[in-house]
Amino acid sequence: MTTPQLPFILHVDDDPDDLTTWLGAVRESGRVDIEVVPPDDVTAEHLRRASLVLVDFRIEHWPSRTKAAALALKPVNGLALLSVLQEAAYELDKDRPRAFALFTAVVSDVARGLIPRPYIVARAHNLEWVFDKADGDLPARVSRVAELSEAIQGLPSPWPGDSAEHAGQALRRWLGIPSEAVWAEGAWDGVMRCRPPMHEFAEHTHGIGVLRWALHRIWPYPTFLIDDAHLAARLRVEARSLSSELAANTDLQKLLMPAQYDGPLAGFLGRRWWRAAVESIIFNTTPDDPANIAALHERLKAAAPKLALLDGTHFPVLDGRFCTQEVLASATEVVEVVPDDWPPFADSAWALRSDLPDNPSLAAVATGEEETG
Repeated sequence: MTTPQLPFILHVDDDPDDLTTWLGAVRESGRVDIEVVPPDDVTAEHLRRASLVLVDFRIEHWPSRTKAAALALKPVNGLALLSVLQEAAYELDKDRPRAFALFTAVVSDVARGLIPRPYIVARAHNLEWVFDKADGDLPARVSRVAELSEAIQGLPSPWPGDSAEHAGQALRRWLGIPSEAVWAEGAWDGVMRCRPPMHEFAEHTHGIGVLRWALHRIWPYPTFLIDDAHLAARLRVEARSLSSELAANTDLQKLLMPAQYDGPLAGFLGRRWWRAAVESIIFNTTPDDPANIAALHERLKAAAPKLALLDGTHFPVLDGRFCTQEVLASATEVVEVVPDDWPPFADSAWALRSDLPDNPSLAAVATGEEETG
């Protein structure tokens, strides 16, 4: 049996020596192969092999660019260079899926007035992702880069966009929906409500369109997958307490872990849960009355006596950067917000009413409705 080839990352930077620590950490992970090269050293073979191309935004030390006479031969930054490399890669091999991403310490500069969230900025600039090399968490960054590369390599090749049946089977397999699970069809229904581009667009992009859909429209939002905060809200428990107990309590892990998503990009933005599986667990826990929160809490406390419960409906809330906060808020404390890029198929977004005066970005998208339902 042959050993599967590791995904290859081409990393373009004007000062490769500054990335020695990064290069060593990626290689030590053993999950991907990587080369860091300056722009002049990029070869056709690099692009043919690459599953992921990373480029720095600020490219200041590029003598041959400085000497070029024509403006069209002077890509001013990494965004411009990425466009050149995207087209060059396509001409070299039209059938290979590749992702293109910025790797920069100045995400806010790239955002150009947008909320500097990587999925928002990447979507605006025709990229798969924007990695923040100044985030201070090298191991997490290495893991995300590796996960993205592995997700690309795991795409069906070629993407079967010829029929709904074949496309659906490909997406089910890529997402890792367990066919034997009683909640599998509920999960698939949730996927389809999110309008996956799994036919001609997926075929045309060799699956990268599906990857972008996942990265830009699914993982950052509460859809058929939910994060820890939305899981806590559904269970009506404190979010921090839930995370703490999941880390320490094996009985709670056994109860909830069947719902944890473990497909491609499973750790890319933090832990995710299949919404349909969570609902199935709740139903099986309280089959006689699935809406009985007291009965659900009784079962949860039996598994995790230290778990902190909540009375009444509570909501995950966004901060001024549109990040989900670690605490939940009651109905009287929140106001609905509608960020421009929020998908219509995602759950509604909420913010603390008290946060609006100090956060113009939140105040601008608040609906002003007094009732939260």
